[in-house]
Amino acid sequence: MSVELGVFIVFVFWLFIFLFVLYKDRRNLFLGISFLATMLFLALYLIFIVVKYANDYSIVYYIGVLGLIGILFIIMVLPLGVALMFFYNSFMIVRREGLKLRNLLSLGTIILLIGYVVWWPSVGRYTYESRILNGVYIYITLVILYFICIGVSYLAASTLNIINLLPRKLDYVVVLGAGLIGERVTPLLASRIRTGIKVYGKHPGSKLIMSGGQGADEVVSEAFAMKNYAFEQGVPEGDIIMEDKSTNTEENIKFSKRLMKDVNSRFALVTNYYHVYRALILAKTLGFRCIGYGAPTKFYFTLNAFIREFIGYLYLKRKIHGIVITILTILFILVITVIEILSS
Repeated sequence: MSVELGVFIVFVFWLFIFLFVLYKDRRNLFLGISFLATMLFLALYLIFIVVKYANDYSIVYYIGVLGLIGILFIIMVLPLGVALMFFYNSFMIVRREGLKLRNLLSLGTIILLIGYVVWWPSVGRYTYESRILNGVYIYITLVILYFICIGVSYLAASTLNIINLLPRKLDYVVVLGAGLIGERVTPLLASRIRTGIKVYGKHPGSKLIMSGGQGADEVVSEAFAMKNYAFEQGVPEGDIIMEDKSTNTEENIKFSKRLMKDVNSRFALVTNYYHVYRALILAKTLGFRCIGYGAPTKFYFTLNAFIREFIGYLYLKRKIHGIVITILTILFILVITVIEILSS
């Protein structure tokens, strides 16, 4: 069996896994993992094909040259572009939202990533001569790579979960609350409501559920202010349902579900792009099947908020990731022990 055929078989395998997860329940990190693996082996297969037929077909040769230029561009320019994007977002969010710890997540992330790529490899030169220290160095490197891979997979899964091609008929559209200014919705919450109204308009007979309780510093409940805003936008009052008891995303989903007449009602969650995936995971944890729609968010705010959501996801799934890290740690210790025994 040729190498390119073997790569093609692996590509088909991952494609099948991706499509299966997409059909079964895409609110799964494995959706992102399988998607990235599919794209990786597709790229490898295309590279093998170009190398094999470049001398026989000129068009394949030129495609290969363009692909090589694209790869070089990604390797050389993309990291710089990502770093500049992180620094720009960090500057803008501090400028507009204030110097707070939660607003420094994107800055802290890019500093850690740059340190890992630029500084961390040099640490290996000081641990190389000691088998124990070198083992610890390799272990830490692998753990960091694990969380980087989880982060990239989370990004892929998040993106795929806001793409809803040919959605089935919805009975309810649940808009999640996000704080108020007096009795009025904030621009961020208004964006969620407008997106919810668009989704509601595409599903005749559906109802809008405005979900959000009244905080200690709020004059009215978020649901009340959201209902007023939707009514001002032309939504009939009879199509708007208020859920005004919730205090967090989990309660938003749980309490909204109780207001649905049929236990098998189909519904969608509407929140900002960066928050959709974690909201869907929470719904899955509660045993509810639904889809999600993302509302537009100011670019400078999105990156920092997305990192915060990823941290929230890690906390939500801390047991699973804790088990994985524990297993990897035990295996690594066993490997180091065996190497020590064999070398002594």
